[in-house]
Amino acid sequence: MTKKNIAANIVITLIVIIFLVVVIGLISIDGILRAGIQKAIKKQLNVESSVAKVSLKILSGTIEITNLKIANPQGYQFENILEAKSIFVKTSLGNLLSNPIEIEQIKIDGMVMDIEQKGLTNNINDILKSMPKKEKEPQVEQKAAKSVHITSLDINDLTVKAKLLPLPGKADVAALTIPSLHLSDLGGEKTSLADTIGKVFTEITNAVVKNGQNVLPNDMLDSMSNSLQGNFQNITEEGQKALEKTGEELKQKATESLKGIFKQK
Repeated sequence: MTKKNIAANIVITLIVIIFLVVVIGLISIDGILRAGIQKAIKKQLNVESSVAKVSLKILSGTIEITNLKIANPQGYQFENILEAKSIFVKTSLGNLLSNPIEIEQIKIDGMVMDIEQKGLTNNINDILKSMPKKEKEPQVEQKAAKSVHITSLDINDLTVKAKLLPLPGKADVAALTIPSLHLSDLGGEKTSLADTIGKVFTEITNAVVKNGQNVLPNDMLDSMSNSLQGNFQNITEEGQKALEKTGEELKQKATESLKGIFKQK
């Protein structure tokens, strides 16, 4: 074998090795991202979750997440509280390596939220109450975690299905569709991925309370509104104003209902 052929074989071998390293590295990155998402959900919402696939495309600067499922708290009939068919994330490798991690855009399609009543509470209330409270001083392990900042987040066609307590002569399922939900400027310094997930979940719940009047039962909306009041640190300023307005409207409707009962002969 000539020196020229030996050199060519070495070059080809190096190219194959580099290719394998890149492919294996990308697979590992996808697995790390999937595990990181599931760990952050567990930490902030205190429930299990699963992601079918996470695909990082370095050249286009995008991440695609397929079939995200967030489980119900224990003791509920249905397996999941929230599902999303696809999540599109626009960023770049440089932004992923920065601190805070900068995410330009997130678009979520095919999201379904299942609300289920159990006695005087429901699954959303249980999750909101179990979310960790904001600490004045972060713990040691939190200091090493990277912060996350999201410029824009859009949820399209959010479907909400509420499983109600069975009552004679009444439907036990109420359905609500929210065409679009836009959030902006989420997170930042000292805001971890887990914190951001908690904020997004809280904002989705806030939108359900805001848009669920005359569709979902007032007692369900009122209990959810009260739980949100205890999670103000996870709600944007715009969301806080909407929640306060909705809370007043719910109280007014409840008062009117009580007056109507006492007026009846």
